[in-house]
Amino acid sequence: MSNKVDFLVIGSGIAGLSFALKAAQKGTVHIITKATEDESNTKYAQGGIAGVTYAPDSFEKHIQDTLSCGDGLCNEKIVRIVINESRQRIDELIAWGASFDKDQKEILIWQKKVGIVSIVYCIIKI
Repeated sequence: MSNKVDFLVIGSGIAGLSFALKAAQKGTVHIITKATEDESNTKYAQGGIAGVTYAPDSFEKHIQDTLSCGDGLCNEKIVRIVINESRQRIDELIAWGASFDKDQKEILIWQKKVGIVSIVYCIIKI
């Protein structure tokens, strides 16, 4: 048996599914996953999503933290793109129906990550 598709996505984690949603606008998409559609590393991730959301955090501070922690292994151009688009990607996930932890007033819960003062993140539930 053979199937022809425009895009083959391996993995049903947040990255694979995000790509699949966007690729589906351009052609057919098939997703290959480990077991069931919700079985992914994203489901078990405990770190959250890093993003610049409010002062005193800043894009440049976030970029420098990431480059420093990356110990020379990060591509600065990619780091800048990812950090500059962080809030838009979080908003995109929310629009797609991702469930984030919220307080009693339905406001996203943001926490400072221990050890890297400028990174703010939220916990995602898949």
